[in-house]
Amino acid sequence: MPLKKQEFDVLKLHQFCDNSSCTKYGLVGEGNIKTHSFASGQGYCNCCKSKPFAMRKGTMFFGLRTPIDKIIQVLRLLCSGMGQNAICRQEDVTGDSVRNWIILASEQVSAFTEYMQRDMHLDQVQIDEFWSFIRKKRELK
Repeated sequence: MPLKKQEFDVLKLHQFCDNSSCTKYGLVGEGNIKTHSFASGQGYCNCCKSKPFAMRKGTMFFGLRTPIDKIIQVLRLLCSGMGQNAICRQEDVTGDSVRNWIILASEQVSAFTEYMQRDMHLDQVQIDEFWSFIRKKRELK
């Protein structure tokens, strides 16, 4: 699924060069990441002229075809306390997809918590409720 312009720009701001021989290796916000193809959602490092890579690399959204804003909306509804079945009906997603997104978010706890505070505008109580929900789901497995 193609990225929207705003999603692409946000991912680009948080992207880094993963070429270990590059002088900008692993550094975020250095201005070296350039757009290779907006339509394909790809960028490259202008410093080492690396091969193009997906802007979603290194994020929980890598490999997913669902639009980022839909995934975020589902996770936001979970944070607000809405039940999973109600979310599936409202957002027209499957329970398996929701569980997969929860697992992906839980694998990147610190980065996703920062995102929830900054970009989703959630307060600490909502974030704690979200992670409590995740913990309960894992215990049921």
